[in-house]
Amino acid sequence: MAKVIDAVFENGVIKPLEKLHIKEHEKLAITIIKIPPRRRPKKQPLALVGIFNSGIKNLSQEHDKYLYGWKKAK
Repeated sequence: MAKVIDAVFENGVIKPLEKLHIKEHEKLAITIIKIPPRRRPKKQPLALVGIFNSGIKNLSQEHDKYLYGWKKAK
């Protein structure tokens, strides 16, 4: 069985953010991938004010870029 979960590293221990259905002392293989923090504007709804009169033609394809400042994953 393979499963991807989110976890937090605190005080030298990796702590899963959801309940794991595994037996005590069961051996696991773990791959660690750092998740970068997302940059978001402080006032997200205000980021869209006036966007419809701005001349932007690709809002539906690039809304994350204009709203959050990061590109959509491909």
